[in-house]
Amino acid sequence: MRRILISLVLVSIPLLMMLQVLQGYRYAVAVEEMDDLEAAQQDELEENKRILAGISVYNAPARIYQVAEDSLNLTEADPENILQVRFPDNSEVLQ
Repeated sequence: MRRILISLVLVSIPLLMMLQVLQGYRYAVAVEEMDDLEAAQQDELEENKRILAGISVYNAPARIYQVAEDSLNLTEADPENILQVRFPDNSEVLQ
C-alpha cells in the first residue's frame, strides 16, 4: 500500500509540473491576444478622431460656402428669388 502511495506521488509531481507549464502557455497566449485587441481598439479610436476632425472641418459655415462655390459651382440666391413655404399646424387644419 505504501509503495502505491509513493508511486502515485512520484507520478503526480511531473504531471502537476506539466499542468503548470500548460497554464503558463495559455496565460501567455491570452496576454498576447489581449495586447492585439488593445492595439486594434487604439487604432479604431485614432481613426474615429480623424473622422470627427474631418466632420468638424466640413461643419464650419465658411468651409461649406467654399465647397459650394468651388466644387459645386453654386451661388447664393438673391432674396427676391427665395420662396418660403409654410405648413399649417395640426390645430389650424382641424378648424
